[in-house]
Amino acid sequence: MYFIITKQLTWPTIKKTSILLILGGFQGFLGWYMVKSGLVDRPDVSHYRLAAHLTTAFITFAYTLWVALDLIFPNKKNIDRGFRNTIRIGLIILLIQIIYGAFVAGLDAGFVHNHWPMMSEGKFMHETVLIEKTPLYKNFIEGKSGVQFIHRILAFVVLISVIFIYLKGKMLAISKYQINGLNLLMILVGIQLLLGVLTILLQVPLWLGVSHQIGAFLLLASMTFTLHRFSK
Repeated sequence: MYFIITKQLTWPTIKKTSILLILGGFQGFLGWYMVKSGLVDRPDVSHYRLAAHLTTAFITFAYTLWVALDLIFPNKKNIDRGFRNTIRIGLIILLIQIIYGAFVAGLDAGFVHNHWPMMSEGKFMHETVLIEKTPLYKNFIEGKSGVQFIHRILAFVVLISVIFIYLKGKMLAISKYQINGLNLLMILVGIQLLLGVLTILLQVPLWLGVSHQIGAFLLLASMTFTLHRFSK
């Protein structure tokens, strides 16, 4: 309100910060909604509500960073729209993976199948992935084995998409910010994959689980930064 009254915000920035205000308020509501699901009958929250609360927090942060980057880099430039859309797809895949990370946390699914790269000795997909819940689709959103399986597969999808973005971006990059964004993206996806593997193998010690979540946060930040530098 101070910046608006003193006319230090342009109209586009006012619109963007209004969206941030709505996101922040919605995040507060989701926090209450999530905790409410665990105050009756059991001291545990719905993994759907946990995922919604976590993902909204990540999206709110990413959009905050985007608004800041708009202020830091106000100048427009010609862009490769095809590559920009490729990064957008990578960002969507990453957000889906973050949602499944929340599902894993909410269901305590990290405590089952503590082998890698196989889910169990000699098995790429454990038999419980398809039979834990009925109907079949619920295995992949409510079953511990199914949710962990999807999270494992998406990790490789994220890795492949980041490698593609890195290699393609290196051919198109013309500024140090674009190059730095691509390098950071590649480094962070490697660290995040390593943290994920260790979290599974060591049966989710708290410090590793937290580190893995922080890794997702930083990876989203680098993806957002890279997208911005190849978009504006």
